[in-house]
This record gives sequence, structure tokens and C-alpha cells, in this order.
Amino acid sequence: MKVNRRRALILTPALLLAAGALALVSACGSMPKNEVRESLLGLEKNARIVEHGLSSATFRADIGDGTEEFELVYLHVPARQPLEGARPVLLLHGTPSTLCTWTDVVFGVEGQSAGLAQHRDVYAIEMIGHGFAPGSYEPYSFQSIAEFTMAATRALGLEDVHIVGQSYGGEIAWRAALDAPDLYRSLTLSNSAGYERADDEWLPEEVKMRDMWLADIGWRLNDRDRILEALEPHYEEVPAGSVEEFFLVCENGDNWRAMIDLVRDENGTRQADLLELAQPTLILWGERDIAYTLDTVGRRFAEDIPNAELRTVEAGHYPQEEAPAAYERQLSAFLTAVDAAQLAPETNR
Repeated sequence: MKVNRRRALILTPALLLAAGALALVSACGSMPKNEVRESLLGLEKNARIVEHGLSSATFRADIGDGTEEFELVYLHVPARQPLEGARPVLLLHGTPSTLCTWTDVVFGVEGQSAGLAQHRDVYAIEMIGHGFAPGSYEPYSFQSIAEFTMAATRALGLEDVHIVGQSYGGEIAWRAALDAPDLYRSLTLSNSAGYERADDEWLPEEVKMRDMWLADIGWRLNDRDRILEALEPHYEEVPAGSVEEFFLVCENGDNWRAMIDLVRDENGTRQADLLELAQPTLILWGERDIAYTLDTVGRRFAEDIPNAELRTVEAGHYPQEEAPAAYERQLSAFLTAVDAAQLAPETNR
């Protein structure tokens, strides 16, 4: 999740002082990941994921200075009517979201779209430090989670796949595409992070999260009303179940720390590397985004990435949730075109 008014979940100096006091006197721990998973999958909005079922895999990966063992939780939906040459697609969610954000894009919207899995295999992974992903890794960073993503891709036996990332998942996706170009056939960025911002471009909530050490325990003040207030500017109408979903995610202390680590790591440290991206790239943007605006961020990605095209959806920061049918049609058209070019390269010279 791009940091924005959603961060109003937290943070005034007075609330942070209260959080410090709570940390000292409260015996209550954060919600365990297994309880987060049970509660999230109990929401009506996620019923299709439950019906289909989730999978898991264990793998070892070199991240940072050492080798870690991870358990990966993921959604895999095989193509119902496979197209010749259609490569799988890997979906990366933002922060502090979950793989559930992709439900309507994957399975379709009745009467509007058949879903991404109509013609190709779809994978959506639960990112380490998010949702109900088992285990933890500290400190979290865009690079460490990109390394997790590359290792997860290999653990799933995937190569030459399409990768899609939204918000913070976008920066993770483009770092992975840069560092392991053999794994990823194309790249799609939706309302993505990646660029350095000037001091006056940070919202007040972002400044507090970046600068106040007590922000690390802000999860102790998690509150549904604050979440609703933070979500409302990003949608014409907040989807049913979204407030409860984000509330549950933020009930876990590790999820919260990952969110804080990532907002502090959002510094544009590899933005110059965007010029080196070789994959065909789709910049698929919500036109009404107030977090990463189309004109200042979306168009810049389209200009900086050598083989990029820009398409837009009438939506805010979460086009995959607010306009899933339109989003899926744009994404499917792009992926199909890339696959077709690989099948018949001589016709595309």
C-alpha cells in the first residue's frame, strides 16, 4: 500500500505516547498469523479463494547476508481454456494488503469479465511480512522482499512468466524484473512506488512513520474507524469487507513492522536502474490516484522505462479492486500481445 491517508490509522504525537505506555503495561500480544488467516478467509469477499483453496511450499533463499528458510502461501488458479503460448502470470500485492486483493481480477466479475485465469495460469503470492504469510524477516526492505519474490518464483518452478505489482508490490516487482530478467517475460506496474520524493511531498502521516520510533508499535492502536477514514479518499465507495480486512492485517505486529520498514525504505535508491529494464512493460494506472498521481509518477514510469506503454483505468489507488473488470481486460490484452510477439517474433520486427 502506498502511504497515504490510510496512515491516519495511527499517528499523532499524543497517540504515539499512548502507544508507548500501552507497550509497557499491556500483556496482550498481536494477533497470530494463523488467526489472521482464519479471520481473513472467513470474510465473505474472500469466499472464492476459500472455495478454490490455497497452496503452500517451503524453500530456502539467500536474502541479505544469510540463507533463510521460508514457507510460501500462494493462490494458483490453472487456466480454464488455455491459449497457445500463454505464459503464467505472478501477482504481487501492496502493503499492508494480501493476495486477496486480486480476487476479482483472477476469477472475474459476473456479467463483466471472465477473469485472468480464463486463458492462463495465475499465481498470487502472500508476501513475507504481510497478511497471513508465515514467518518473518527483519528489517524488511524492497530489496529483501524482491529477493524473496525471486526465490519464490523459482520454488514454484516458474520461469519466463509475467509479473504484476501494485503499489509497494510494484517496486518489488520491478526490482525482481531487473535482477532476474530470465524469470520474467513482462512487467506490469500499477500505481507503483519507485521514485525519490522531495521533503515537501511527504504527507504528515508519512513523516511520522519515517521519523518517530514509536511508530513501530502503532499496531497497538489499530482501530476500524481510523482505517475507514484512511481508505475513503482512495475509493468512490470503499468495497465491502475492506475495512475489516485491513484491520485484521494490522492486528499482527510483524505485518505492522513490515509496513513501517517499507515506508522508511521508500527513498528512490534504485530509480536510475529503471532505464535498464528490458522487458515489455505495461504501466496500468488508476487515474484518480492521490497517493502516486498519474501525472507525476505514472507518466514518469512510462517515460523512463525503455519498452513501456501507459494505459489507465477509471479508479483510484486500487484499480484492481475498484474497477477489476476494466483492469483485467487491459492487463489480459497486454499479456496476450506479449505472448503473441514471442510466438511470432519475425512479424514484430
